[in-house]
Amino acid sequence: MRHALLISTLALACALPLCAQDNPFPKPTPHHLAMKDQAGTWRVVAKMYMEPGKPPMVSKGIETNALVAGGLWLKTEMKSEMMGMPFEGYGLSGYDTQANAHVGSWVDSSGTWMALVKGTCSKDCKEQTLLFDGYDEAGKPSSHKEVHTQVDRDHRAMVMYAKGKDGAYVRLMELEYTRAK
Repeated sequence: MRHALLISTLALACALPLCAQDNPFPKPTPHHLAMKDQAGTWRVVAKMYMEPGKPPMVSKGIETNALVAGGLWLKTEMKSEMMGMPFEGYGLSGYDTQANAHVGSWVDSSGTWMALVKGTCSKDCKEQTLLFDGYDEAGKPSSHKEVHTQVDRDHRAMVMYAKGKDGAYVRLMELEYTRAK
């Protein structure tokens, strides 16, 4: 009983200085507010470029995005089919004011590693360029780049690239998003 009282007293003592402030939590910046247009449910067409010069493999899916934690983060859930198999992916992204960068994480059913992305935005945050290290289809380390574009309120696009041995980025995948009505 004494232990519980001590913990409660300490918690209250730590919380009082926060209560003295009008609002101790950060307010969304323009970077955070730009994520509002990504919230909602999206129909996705994915084109995966497996071999140069060959047509892409096309699949369709649904992505659901929700603003969380006071609008500071965007939670993503993707469900589709890839190579005839069910695919699911999950992400969390936002703007880190301490790092002055767009950051995020992504995991999916195509691998056992987590992508940790970091990048910048331009055009009033309607375009983001994110970089991350990951692995190629053979399990070897590789560097990747994603370019996300908010075309308008109901259309988005993403192109993913992998850095080749010559240092140039090669297109791996394109995603086209249309807001579900």
